[in-house]
This record gives sequence, structure tokens and C-alpha cells, in this order.
Amino acid sequence: MGAAPEGEASLDELRAGARRVLGTDIPLDPPTGPGPHLMRRLFGGNTRIAERYRAGRVLLLGDAAHVHSAIGGPGLNLGLQDAVNLGWKLAAEVRGHAAEGLLDTYESERHPAARRVAMHTQAQSLLIRPGGEVTALRELFGELLDQPATRQHIAGLLAGADITYDMGPATGPVVGHWAPDLPGLRDLTRTARPLLLDPTATLDPGPWSPHIDTVPAPDLDTALLLRPDCYIAWQGTTNEGLHEALATWFRAA
Repeated sequence: MGAAPEGEASLDELRAGARRVLGTDIPLDPPTGPGPHLMRRLFGGNTRIAERYRAGRVLLLGDAAHVHSAIGGPGLNLGLQDAVNLGWKLAAEVRGHAAEGLLDTYESERHPAARRVAMHTQAQSLLIRPGGEVTALRELFGELLDQPATRQHIAGLLAGADITYDMGPATGPVVGHWAPDLPGLRDLTRTARPLLLDPTATLDPGPWSPHIDTVPAPDLDTALLLRPDCYIAWQGTTNEGLHEALATWFRAA
């Protein structure tokens, strides 16, 4: 890759880079409209994460909470997932449905997610640096990416789909994971309310019933409780376990 370029970036340099990567010329025209127009060259990355995401009534999310290299493009998903995680918790707090300390879980869940994105964007930034030792590392990663399992892992990493959360007392192989795209699930979760998928149609949410949607799910082997952000908060078969999980996140009516 040669030495890192110095000085002001130019359109010719951008065209040459695109030709080298894509193997063909693509139309790249100067920007239009009032100037001046400056082309900036970003080499490396600026990585910072806020020490705290919440201070009283002030909450940070998106670029206000974390900045990192744009390589790999994970920032959009990271910010959207911040918003989804915080949104339902704020709504529960405003409506008086939130369990004690619910808003604090926004930071405890999303801060590690930002650290993970910062880690892998910094790692990717190293792979585009010049030098023979980095070339060897790129070749090694190229071999690893030939493996389907590696590609699947990297895809989950970039999308943020591999992030799991601590669900308190609830345990199980799928607890804490984002729910799979089950048939009809997208429409069922549009209400932004907790969702109980009950294969036996016998579970009773008890005093939480006004705050939760319950749907028969005969194709499932076990009942699933989904938070409004579609993370699985509980799996099981008993009312006692269900009530314990609901009390972790919501105040009884």
C-alpha cells in the first residue's frame, strides 16, 4: 500500500484510489454549489466514548455518546440501537410502568456495545495501514474470511446483532439475545409493548396484564417474553418465572 499520503487531498487522488480498488474508472466530479470545497483525508480514527451515558435527566446516545472510525459502517446501527434501547425505557418511565432503576440499564447495556464497536473499528483501521507486517495480517484475515463461520461472526459484529444483555434472574439459551425473525413477529411488535409468546396459552401475566400483549405461539417449545426492543427477557413455562422476569423491567399495574 505504500506510505500514507500527505498534504491536501485531491479529486485525482480519489479517482486513482477508486480505480485501484474497483479495477475501473467511475465518474467522480467536483462538488457543485458555493465554495470553498475542501477534501479531507481521514487516516486512522478518532475513538472516544462518554464515561457516562446518564446524569440525572440528561441521557446521551448516538454520536453524542460515542465516536469512532467509520470503517465497516457500524455507527448507524449502533446509534439506532441506542435509540431503540432508550426509547421504550423512557416511555415506560413517563407512563409510570418502569421498574425501579430501569433507565440505569440503558447505560449498562449500551456502553459495552459502544466499546465493542470501538474495538473492532480500531482493529479494521489497522488493516488498512501501510507496511509489510500489515500486508501479512490482511492475507491471514483474507483466509479466515473464506470460512462461512467467520463471515457469519463478522456480519453479526458489524450489524450489532451479536450483542447480548444481562436479563437479571432469567436464564436460558436464548435469554438476553435478540429475538429471531419469527413469522409475524414484526407486526406483533409494532405496539412497542412487551410481548409474551405462549405455546400453551395458559400463562397468566397477573398484575402486569394491562402492560403486556399475549399471543398464542403453538409452534414454540417454550414461552418467550420479549421486551419492546425485541430482546428475549425470559423463557420458561411457569407463572412464577414469568412474574419474576416482568418485575425486573416493569411495575405491576
